[in-house]
Amino acid sequence: MRNILLLLILLFSFIAKGQSKFEPLRKQLMENKTYEYVYSFENDYAVFRTFKGKMGLIDSLGNVVIKPNYEYIENRKELKNIFEAGIIINKKYKRGFIDLQGNLKIPFEYDDVYYLGDNLVRVSKNNKTGVIDIGNKVVLPIKYEQVMGNNGILFVQNTNSIDLFDSKGKQITNFQAFDIEYFQHKRSIVTLQNKNTLIIDTLGNIVLNTIKNHRYERILSQNSFLILNTLTKKKGIINSNGQYEIECKYDEIMPSNSIYIVKNNGKEGIINQKDAVLKPLIYDNVYGVFSNDSISFKNHYFASKGNLQGVINPYLEKEIIPISYKYIDPFSKHYITTNAENKGGLFSAKGEIIIPEEYDFYSAAQNKIFAVKNSKKYLLTIENNNYTETEIFVDEFVKSNQYFRGFSKSNYQIFKDKNKFGVYSNKNKIAIPAEYDAVTEIYGTGEFVVKKNNKYGIVNSDNETQLELKYDSFQIIKEVVRFNIKNPKTSKFYSIKYPFEPQ
Repeated sequence: MRNILLLLILLFSFIAKGQSKFEPLRKQLMENKTYEYVYSFENDYAVFRTFKGKMGLIDSLGNVVIKPNYEYIENRKELKNIFEAGIIINKKYKRGFIDLQGNLKIPFEYDDVYYLGDNLVRVSKNNKTGVIDIGNKVVLPIKYEQVMGNNGILFVQNTNSIDLFDSKGKQITNFQAFDIEYFQHKRSIVTLQNKNTLIIDTLGNIVLNTIKNHRYERILSQNSFLILNTLTKKKGIINSNGQYEIECKYDEIMPSNSIYIVKNNGKEGIINQKDAVLKPLIYDNVYGVFSNDSISFKNHYFASKGNLQGVINPYLEKEIIPISYKYIDPFSKHYITTNAENKGGLFSAKGEIIIPEEYDFYSAAQNKIFAVKNSKKYLLTIENNNYTETEIFVDEFVKSNQYFRGFSKSNYQIFKDKNKFGVYSNKNKIAIPAEYDAVTEIYGTGEFVVKKNNKYGIVNSDNETQLELKYDSFQIIKEVVRFNIKNPKTSKFYSIKYPFEPQ
């Protein structure tokens, strides 16, 4: 769950970086009711939609570049000054491409168009598909069931078979295959109609032919492939010369950097590329430590036995962190641990104890942790593999809606004092005074849904009201918070602030 949230945070942060430059203009044009909606800017242009549902294009100053005469316009980052567009012809929706001056690049005669990359456009008409280039030159005639693109190679499907063509329309393979996988490391697995498999390169040359009673499962590198013995159901690794680097003797083989996590009879371990055992197959689960700090956590793997977890290094005999914890999570250059009694602790990346397991952890971010020990509330600060305590004099810390695996990731801690709720900052100050009946954090934005007199609104960490407290209910839905008023029935969507604060 935390990994999913982290991915969402990274995704939204990435999107927001590119859009923030023009965000004031977008908001102004919508708030002034100039347009119903202005989409994100790409290549200094943005699509807008009028209140009549028509679309056009503006530049970074808000000047209209393409008049709103279209039902649809798409502004792709990889296509500069050329835009997919749609219009109604004889009550039918037709698509094509136009340039900045509104000139036709690809005529409006297709039921569907899709940019495949490499200046190639898939076009469809009357339930058949073909390919043209961005200059409207035919690459493949419109006669196929489906066409997909992968780095300039066209995967063309027709009558339950598939073959490959290059970006000029030249046929690369003639297998009439059941399936051909996308290329990885310039190699692809072909599954024939009889379900036999072989491996080809990007020119269609056969790298490895079919091996009886075996099936190629995955491309690991340009010269290394996962293979399954279909009789024994065991997996191994074979190279492009047909030599086994690892015999087919494992139930599962999972590549990880330059080693393999392997599984047999429900137990996992680690081997090197020559099948030498680095960690015996005694663990219930082994997987790499995911962290932005690839140096501190290099060669670190989570390993579990039963319900307990630890950290191992395949090149070290001793465990970095003993397999005795309910949860272990990377935290900056450290690990936060939660033991069987739900007490939190902190280890260095080398396995040194920094914070003993004496605390209940609440919110944690950067080098700060809100914690409770012996009913006292603290802000813990970690520096140079040591920590200090700062006592906070409030009645109670409150677990947030994002509390998971022993703590929540935030620069703030919701607290309760004299039966009212407020927010404390890890800068060791009250961010929002305790004057609310309820407080809910909105991810890691520094904004909070607050409740007073049975009404909800939003206050930020500077104690500034962002949304008036007048709503009867709310729901956090991915990138927005939906607020509702019962009578008259009204909804308000509040956009969540991105990027999130550093954590």
